[in-house]
Amino acid sequence: MAQERISIVTDEISQELDTVSRFLQEHDVRTVEIRTVGGKRVPEIDRGIWEDMKNRLSQEGWRILALSAGTFKGHHSDRERARRELSETLPETICRANEVLAEYIITFGFMAEADDEPPGHVVESLRLAAELCRDGGVALLLENEPGSYADTGERTRRLLDMVNHPNIFANWDPCNSNVFDDPRGLAESARALGSYIKHVHVKDGAPVPGSAFARYGPISTGRLGWGEHLRVLKEMGYRGCFGIETHFEPLYESSSELLSELRSLLAEIDFRGNAE
Repeated sequence: MAQERISIVTDEISQELDTVSRFLQEHDVRTVEIRTVGGKRVPEIDRGIWEDMKNRLSQEGWRILALSAGTFKGHHSDRERARRELSETLPETICRANEVLAEYIITFGFMAEADDEPPGHVVESLRLAAELCRDGGVALLLENEPGSYADTGERTRRLLDMVNHPNIFANWDPCNSNVFDDPRGLAESARALGSYIKHVHVKDGAPVPGSAFARYGPISTGRLGWGEHLRVLKEMGYRGCFGIETHFEPLYESSSELLSELRSLLAEIDFRGNAE
């Protein structure tokens, strides 16, 4: 699997590094995304745990693809939170990213009322974040999230175009777009993002009435249509990783199941032949 392009979010396995390590070895995965470890989110992860993880990079061959500090997940009206995230959280996360040679930092697009247009301060905050990341030698990925200015692929593309900075791209999460049972609509959403997509999160589920978030489960019982969507991404020339983001318990076993399903689908359409 030398050309395999699969990663997994650490806390979709466990908060304990020994358990994460066992999973990676058991399933022959080496690429990970760091979100929370030891119950704390980057960059607040305890220094001892962080140093342990850094040692595993050389000892066990881990590759850190991305860090997710949860910046800009608050409501757009909370200007003080955004200021803190720009002045404290993001610079600290950039330092952590450089320590582990991470390629990306993942951010979000501010929570908002449905169909609102992004105000100037939202656009400027993302532009400043992209600039900070560029100066720190890491790319910024905007992840689509239900209830935010970046929810669907189309609205995420609009926000990226408004930011208009060469160092901000997309972390495409099809399940977060809430386009279920509509392969054509989901394909259009991904194509709207086009070459902005540098990373893809993989989870599946079914819509929950009255909720912006799905009920998550295996690909085999989900209603996203991953088989067809992978073909769309291949036709688009996507060359990044597919990051497992399980979201359903029990995490260790469920992540194993999701990983097996994804590998089968990728092999079925020979996606690895399209890898960098």
